[in-house]
Amino acid sequence: MPSPPILLSLFLCCYSSFILNHALGFSIPRKFIITGASGYLGREIVNSILTDEEIMNKDTEIVCLVRKNRVESEQTYWRSKECIKVMAYDMLDGGKTVDEALVSLSSLQSGEEQCCIFHVASIFSPTEDHEKMALENVKGAVDLMNVVAKFPTINTRVVLTSSMAGVRGTGQTPLNGMHYTEKDWNTVSRLGVNWGSSYQWSKVESEQKAWDIAKKNGVKFTSLCPSFIFGPPLSAEASQSFSISTVSKWINGESPVQSRLCVDVRDVAKAHVLAGTRPGTIGERIIVSTESRLPSIEMADELKKMAIQLGIGKPEKIHADVNFDGGAIKIGCKEVDCAGRMEELLDGFTVRPVEETMRDMAKTLLLNNKVDNFM
Repeated sequence: MPSPPILLSLFLCCYSSFILNHALGFSIPRKFIITGASGYLGREIVNSILTDEEIMNKDTEIVCLVRKNRVESEQTYWRSKECIKVMAYDMLDGGKTVDEALVSLSSLQSGEEQCCIFHVASIFSPTEDHEKMALENVKGAVDLMNVVAKFPTINTRVVLTSSMAGVRGTGQTPLNGMHYTEKDWNTVSRLGVNWGSSYQWSKVESEQKAWDIAKKNGVKFTSLCPSFIFGPPLSAEASQSFSISTVSKWINGESPVQSRLCVDVRDVAKAHVLAGTRPGTIGERIIVSTESRLPSIEMADELKKMAIQLGIGKPEKIHADVNFDGGAIKIGCKEVDCAGRMEELLDGFTVRPVEETMRDMAKTLLLNNKVDNFM
């Protein structure tokens, strides 16, 4: 439990933000649109909004944009929540479905209500046609920004889910020679080299083009750059996530546990909601991450402990990759300088330890039978 001085500091930070918001006449958005809302992070963002007492009231509306074949299952998942509307989303339709989502929020037309769009949707999965994947990711972001720019009378802000892949590429040296900050941009990843490089390129290109459109058209914009996202999924559907499949293979012993700069999905979701509901985050680029990598042996130990505690699986199969040293910044050293900015811009926000994330993730996967080879 945090010590009294820390609790007092957090209280003063949040209270100061509350006073500032009211002094500036800022009102918290009550209308939200989330692209990729049925995914691993998207669904967690929706849940984070629903559990935020400061946001939720009778006027709150949430539009979940999902692929056409997921509309029915998503409606079923949120059937008890009257404030949620599920609509079909096509990332490649030139912004048509985003346009329809904005129009569906009729109260926005007067300009009195404020809407926040979380653009989470992107393709992140190994594929042979990785150039197509990357170009589609960029098109989705650009089309969404152009739609928002088309409605200058609607009070809308956008929070883009970028990535640490947009901050640095493999082996890239930080600008300050020590650790990465929000001022760093990935300058080494190239389209077409392999799927990893193409994906990283797409995150840089998407974010930079979004910033250009925002500045040119006066769109209220924030970009978040999370590191590799881990943590317990809210539902079974999230098992399609690359993060889930990666950790499942680790627990199965199919591949060695790797040291990753990472962050908890619950923390990333909370950071999105804070970034989309605070005036001080507009125009900011924020890295959301732990600041150093936990050694792979320690990550493997956390997975083993949970398997042993639950009495499920074969923990002896779990093994660590002991060859990777971290690349440009060695494992255990400070890789990113972001904690101070997160705390300052996001009302005292901090991320949880990697050990907690891995324990909770392992528990959820084991109990939900996502680790098939163990059963």
